[in-house]
Amino acid sequence: MAATANEVQAEGWAQQASFYTSPASVALLMLNLLDGLFTLLFLQLGVAEELNPVMRVAYEQSPLLFMFSKLLIVNAGLCLLCLHRRLKASRLAIRAGAVVYAIIVVYHLAFLTHLVSHWPFGA
Repeated sequence: MAATANEVQAEGWAQQASFYTSPASVALLMLNLLDGLFTLLFLQLGVAEELNPVMRVAYEQSPLLFMFSKLLIVNAGLCLLCLHRRLKASRLAIRAGAVVYAIIVVYHLAFLTHLVSHWPFGA
């Protein structure tokens, strides 16, 4: 049975638009989640301020809205980049995003270490 031109075109699009998760994209998602959780922890403890005005408004509305917004924004951007993964710039942007979030998470860990070492535990 011969395929119609529309079926061939649709099949080509499905192969092009398939979602592929590279190690860098998985790292980006996990590091974004960690960044959100650390930020939420520090905001809840009152030891940090959200500097991003959009995320500050989301946090003031609800911590759940803050996390949802943070994850949605990065996930949407990552989806677009993954759909265009054949472009070298897209793959580079995913890797760069993972590196940036890795640096942010290391900063959060250093800040948490500082907090724990200076926390007044009954002193």
